[in-house]
Amino acid sequence: MKLRRLVLHGLLLALPLAAAAQPATRVTAGLAAPVVLDALNAYRSGQGLAPLTAAPGLQRLAAEHSAMMASQGGLSHEGFDRRFEGAGAELCVENVAQGHRSAEQLIQGWRAVPTHHRNMLESRVTYAGIASQGRYVTFLACDVPGR
Repeated sequence: MKLRRLVLHGLLLALPLAAAAQPATRVTAGLAAPVVLDALNAYRSGQGLAPLTAAPGLQRLAAEHSAMMASQGGLSHEGFDRRFEGAGAELCVENVAQGHRSAEQLIQGWRAVPTHHRNMLESRVTYAGIASQGRYVTFLACDVPGR
């Protein structure tokens, strides 16, 4: 059986100046995965959508990507196809960001970019992995919990 695959992703390039001095090895408490997922789910709920469920497999993929961005010092969707394959999904969406100090600021930033906003409100995804490494954040959501 051939799987139907749909891939949506976006890129956010906002970097507040105050965040630039933040060490790349420390996770900002306001961007911890549960905090971001709670803020994202609150926004989805307000839009009449079901919440996303944290998935360890997707969390691992997001963490690897955030660590890669931190080590390279820049935003990237490099390797998205590998993450998508690793999830074993038919549908995945991905947002990345840098430089946000809180989950609310991050969600507002993604709301301002049409592709990110669409990804946050994708009704066909039900599982998410969110990871921060320093000032870099990856949000990966799929229709399956990942492998």
